[in-house]
Amino acid sequence: MTFKEKHGLSWKILSDSPRAKMAQKIFRRLVVAAVVGIIGYNIYEIGIAEVLGSLPSNPLFYIIFFLIFLTLPTAEIFIYRQVWPIKRRKIFRAALTKRVYNEEVLGYSGEFYLFTWARKHLDRDDIDILKNVRDNNILSAITSNFVAFSLIGTLVFTGVIDISNLTGHVDMVYLITGIVIFAALIALFVQFRRYFFALPLKKAALISFIYFSRFIVHNSLLIAQWAVVIPETKLSVWLIFVAVVIAVNRIPFLPSRDLVFMWAGIELAKALDMATASVAGMLLVYSALKKGTNLLLLLWFSYYPDGIQASPQPAGVQPETPPHSDPRHSDAQSDTPPQSDP
Repeated sequence: MTFKEKHGLSWKILSDSPRAKMAQKIFRRLVVAAVVGIIGYNIYEIGIAEVLGSLPSNPLFYIIFFLIFLTLPTAEIFIYRQVWPIKRRKIFRAALTKRVYNEEVLGYSGEFYLFTWARKHLDRDDIDILKNVRDNNILSAITSNFVAFSLIGTLVFTGVIDISNLTGHVDMVYLITGIVIFAALIALFVQFRRYFFALPLKKAALISFIYFSRFIVHNSLLIAQWAVVIPETKLSVWLIFVAVVIAVNRIPFLPSRDLVFMWAGIELAKALDMATASVAGMLLVYSALKKGTNLLLLLWFSYYPDGIQASPQPAGVQPETPPHSDPRHSDAQSDTPPQSDP
């Protein structure tokens, strides 16, 4: 056994020990408690009565929330149908569960759930399923980071965000050098992509386009929802909020990201001289809606782990025999996606 294998085995044994799991649980709870404490202090400073009086009352705010909530699982239907021959409704349910795990348990715990779920529905090697989940995560991270950097770069170079006090004068040579380096990194990534992920380039481009479209729709709905509450705010201000949302969502293993963004949003509202009570009330309701929806989904999936089953057949009627006796083949039916590129 090599040193690397011994080190990996030792780390696995250590991380899987009861003390390590207890320490991780305590750490997550301390982080959440600290964030909740900071938010509570901020709301107290603003004024509890003022925040409660600024809670969103427009029904459109709540309609947009549910549209936002469904953007990711809906996009993942089209994404995972590119690699898995599983029925759309089953992927949608799994994507909802994955979202709940990622938001309420721990970052990337949803991906682990998706991997174990896919093993039961696919007749494939574990390594192939793991590669599919990994590849989609890589493409999601690349797309979201591209959107974030593009958005921040646009805000900086249009003067919405002034960083001259931090960076001083930015010479055009440095800017061109940065663009060339970025383009070279993309070229290297494309050239050696097989070392990073297993998807063909054409399919990876299609999945990236789906992720990009989802990011545009999701963040546009966020801006529309915020504008319902504070309509007089400029678009450039909301774009700064969107950049913060994307940055928070890319922090790995961060529990309760919506609470972290709520804290950051309140501080940002103070810095931008916005109606802080309205921002706090808006983000408070959004966080409560997300927590409540996740809780209801978790209870629903616990009570109906395989979905609502069809009514039993009447007496004397023989059930139709499925074409495959192995349940691992039951999902690979007529709505099979197009074959992967060679």
